[in-house]
Amino acid sequence: MACSSDYEVPNHKQLCYEISYIVSGEGTFYVNETAWPVKSNMVFFTDISDIHRIKSFRTNPLRYMCLGFTFREEHADYQKFEKLRSLFSNLKNPLAMDNYNIFNLFTLALNEISAPEYLAMEMFESYIRQIVIYTYRNLCNQPRNNYTTLLEMNNTMPLIYEITNYIDSNLTNIKKLSDIRSVFDYSYCYLSKIFSQTMGITLKGYYTQRRFEKAAEMLSQDISIAVIAETLQFADIPSFCKAFKLYYHISPKKYQQLMQKKSADFMS
Repeated sequence: MACSSDYEVPNHKQLCYEISYIVSGEGTFYVNETAWPVKSNMVFFTDISDIHRIKSFRTNPLRYMCLGFTFREEHADYQKFEKLRSLFSNLKNPLAMDNYNIFNLFTLALNEISAPEYLAMEMFESYIRQIVIYTYRNLCNQPRNNYTTLLEMNNTMPLIYEITNYIDSNLTNIKKLSDIRSVFDYSYCYLSKIFSQTMGITLKGYYTQRRFEKAAEMLSQDISIAVIAETLQFADIPSFCKAFKLYYHISPKKYQQLMQKKSADFMS
């Protein structure tokens, strides 16, 4: 999940257990109206039936991964996990620093889905189980003597966090993506390479995704197409309209009309 500045996930009733890992940024997770400030390398647990919402900071938007799951009592391995379920259902503090590199497990699990190979689902299940077990250990505050932080294990990660935060916070200021090299004092080719290797998406692809998400957000706020094209540094209105339609398979005008209709239907 990549939140825009000040973005808020509205209140909703949790239908399953949920583990959230904060990749970068800052924000607040609310559970039954109790506020829990979160930041990078934290893990947060949400119980079934909790009333839950999320608020991203304006200056340092949240990026997080989440996993929703339940326990199947009829499963042959269920008894092994009864202790975990008991803890998850009686937590007083659902927030902890991650001591087990859960980020890597999320990434590996996603890779098995996005580019499945032989026995992909067996690998996927293994990573999911590890995420659940390590979350349990984190919440129990079990020490790990040989723990090495994510940043120590991979010295490219702080740079990746800085790149994503820079793009998220400067969508309306970036005129040419390749100029990012002057911000981080590395060649654009190097930045693009390590970004793709770490995030599983190209640097240009990530920027394009965030740019059009911002455009869609502005259209839903009834901001004019001309203002959006200028704000997001498109050469002109036709260029923006063509690019938006290519990305979403719908014109900006049609998208805005659909959002207006949806809003009107909701209010009626």
